[in-house]
Amino acid sequence: MFKFWRFTPVALVMALAISSFAISYAAEPAVQLPADTQALFRINFRAMIDSPLAKKMGIEKASEIMKTLPGAEILTDLGFDPLKDIDSLTVAAPGGGDMEKGLIIVMGKFKAEKLVAKANEEAKNNKDKVKTHKAGDKTIFEVIIPDQQVPMFMMIASNSMILASTQKDYLEKSLADSGSKLANKNFSTLVEKLDPNLAISMVAVSSAFPSKGLPEPAKAIVDGIESVGGGVGIDKDITLSINVSAKDEDSSKKLKETMDQGMAQALGFLGLMAAQQKELTPVLEFVKSMKTGSKGKVMSLEGKLPGKVIEDAVFGSK
Repeated sequence: MFKFWRFTPVALVMALAISSFAISYAAEPAVQLPADTQALFRINFRAMIDSPLAKKMGIEKASEIMKTLPGAEILTDLGFDPLKDIDSLTVAAPGGGDMEKGLIIVMGKFKAEKLVAKANEEAKNNKDKVKTHKAGDKTIFEVIIPDQQVPMFMMIASNSMILASTQKDYLEKSLADSGSKLANKNFSTLVEKLDPNLAISMVAVSSAFPSKGLPEPAKAIVDGIESVGGGVGIDKDITLSINVSAKDEDSSKKLKETMDQGMAQALGFLGLMAAQQKELTPVLEFVKSMKTGSKGKVMSLEGKLPGKVIEDAVFGSK
């Protein structure tokens, strides 16, 4: 069964690369989360690519490398450069632990007319892989993704936004509800406080967490959480900052204990792996830097990986 959260950014980029996506052209809309969203995960590609660390690592060379990959000519024909034209990818999921639902929102610079033409060509020549559906005056493309049991429904809502969902009805509902306020006020407040400059960010409230089917220890932990927020920042260094709001002080302390135990186990495993694979050294150092804290009902997790550690791992120490 297709788990919505497994649809990664890489899969979406590949879908774009082979022109297996849904298209609908409209006026430029504002970024809008579905009204029932209670969990959000966002990758800010611009923050990553434009960071001093990425530039020092030679990110600009990646575009040239991508031109040599299979299928790169399609991107050239479409006038699309993933490194320059994708700004962010957001996965918005509803509450109730329904991992089959959700909406993917990709923001960037897209040449909609060219994408429309290519998508129509794919629908005509590869009917077993791409199908079209009408949603009022819009077109939704049903795309068969290799090795997945359910299709992806996609559209380009404008020159700056691509939308996708594993459920056509949910995509249509999201479009119909565009402009509606977020139903969960606590979640809405957390989203407003989220730092837009984070490279990777997430926020979720307890009603979004799946607890059915979890083993009792894990279920007890999940049941003790009210919300989670924070993410990863990239500048000259990489930083991590996450706050977990628990239902009471005792739950916060238990979360800290569980996190400390998990990190201790991870350090032992990574230590053995890094001894054999030196490229894992930055990961090991990042985990080593992580510190947990518990104050009142809030459990915190922070860490920092100096850019020099990554540089030394890639280029060698000087």
